[in-house]
Amino acid sequence: MRKRGQEEEKSENSERWLLTYADLITLLLALFIIMYGMSSENEAKLKAMSSALSEAFNGPAATEDMGTGSGSGSDAGTVMENVSPLETIYSQLDGYIHQQNLEDNVDLIKSDHSISIRLKDKLLFLGDSAILKSDSGTTLKKVGQVVSQVYDDVNHLTITGNTADLGDRDPQNEADSWQLSVNRAVTILNFLTDNGLSPEKMSVEGNSHYNPVANNDTEEGRSSNRRVEITITDAPN
Repeated sequence: MRKRGQEEEKSENSERWLLTYADLITLLLALFIIMYGMSSENEAKLKAMSSALSEAFNGPAATEDMGTGSGSGSDAGTVMENVSPLETIYSQLDGYIHQQNLEDNVDLIKSDHSISIRLKDKLLFLGDSAILKSDSGTTLKKVGQVVSQVYDDVNHLTITGNTADLGDRDPQNEADSWQLSVNRAVTILNFLTDNGLSPEKMSVEGNSHYNPVANNDTEEGRSSNRRVEITITDAPN
């Protein structure tokens, strides 16, 4: 019995060098991979190899996104770090306007602390009324969807109705112009709240024809003045 035990022990000892040899081969392989990675001009290969080695020796670990930010950002609900709410709204709506060929009907005006979305009434309303056109909902829903992504981080949303000056200043026409501008603003507010935006941060205004953005002497100018503006301000510091 003792002789057999001695033979088994001797056999085990004679095979231990295989473990040491395997460890040496593994370390040499790792060294060659690192050297190859360092000599490569492609930085992405080096990062991939480094990650593979880390997983091989230490197990899987959480990785950090090292992207360049050049992707299209197909997930509309994702807001990039260090991008302000107003920049998010502007970039997404600007892309939508060009995609849908709405340049003649929608303008975006951006400042340091606000963004105004100017929607011409020919896009939104039936003539001389506050009744929405049947196809206006698509654009308004897009506006609401984009704003809703960052709504918690904006300060206020003001909806302002504006009409054109036709030159007739009799009291009844003046009253009608004031009322129409307010009614249109309220219609847009109701649409946005019906589609998910909370009214606590909203207010409405009516300017009648007293805040023109173009000359009322031409039809093109009057068309620009007939508009609803949605002005969004960022959160106070």
